[in-house]
Amino acid sequence: MSSVLFAGLSTIDIQYFVPGFPSSNQKVKCKPPDLLVGGPALNAAVAYAFLAGEANLLSAVGHSPFNPLIQQDLQEHAVHLIDFIVAKSTNPVLATVITSANGDRSILSHHPEDHSFFLDVQALFDQLQPELVLVDGFYPQMTLRVCEEATARNIPVVFDGGSWKPHLESLLPFFDLIICSADFRPPGCNSSGDVIRFFHQHQKSEVAISRGADSILCAGQGHICEIAVEKLKIKDSLGAGDFLHGAFCYYWLKNRNFESALRLASSFASQTCRYEGTRKCFAELKKSNSFKKKS
Repeated sequence: MSSVLFAGLSTIDIQYFVPGFPSSNQKVKCKPPDLLVGGPALNAAVAYAFLAGEANLLSAVGHSPFNPLIQQDLQEHAVHLIDFIVAKSTNPVLATVITSANGDRSILSHHPEDHSFFLDVQALFDQLQPELVLVDGFYPQMTLRVCEEATARNIPVVFDGGSWKPHLESLLPFFDLIICSADFRPPGCNSSGDVIRFFHQHQKSEVAISRGADSILCAGQGHICEIAVEKLKIKDSLGAGDFLHGAFCYYWLKNRNFESALRLASSFASQTCRYEGTRKCFAELKKSNSFKKKS
């Protein structure tokens, strides 16, 4: 299977399940939280590895008490980690997730430190020979070097846009395939239509906006369409957007068609919402043969 390099954020997610979101000044008792490995690039890599057999992740993990948990999770899901701060002691990005009975969730998190980046990117690309690169916009120094190398080698770059960040302006020229969340708002943009026009003004023709349970807006091949999201019983939507991006990379490499890859990836991401957490879904989908891992 084709090699993909996922470059970006890794997190530790502390997830609580509650019957409903607490109101102001309310204390809610619930079962002990789940401790999960997450992050947009990392979760996308896990989804891709489930479908393709393996994936490569370039991220900042370093030394922390959570390092064994991260290493174990990636090994179990066939994700090869390239840790660009491997010798550095650091605090991981922690996210507190509150998930209600209907699958909705609220997340408290923080931006990571912008670690200096000294890795030999040319050597890394020579070793991995990626056919596609996904970046989530975190770690600006690393992202810029990865995008520059990918573009120099004519390797398409997928951009996972969760939220606008000031340094993204300088990275826009490198993005080829763009999938944003509904929360992604560049300066001066107040609607999804504004966001699509923003990217079109920057000569980006293939742009999608995921909107949770609502349809995905897809602007590609000279037209705009809506991709319906499957209506399933949702237990947990945590990670669904990340899984959409990882699955998109898999299907795009198979058919090189933006809209088709989005449709298939949307179906995959919807299925993961039938299970609690961000890893049980893969074990269940594997057992049901709904999406078979490829060699």
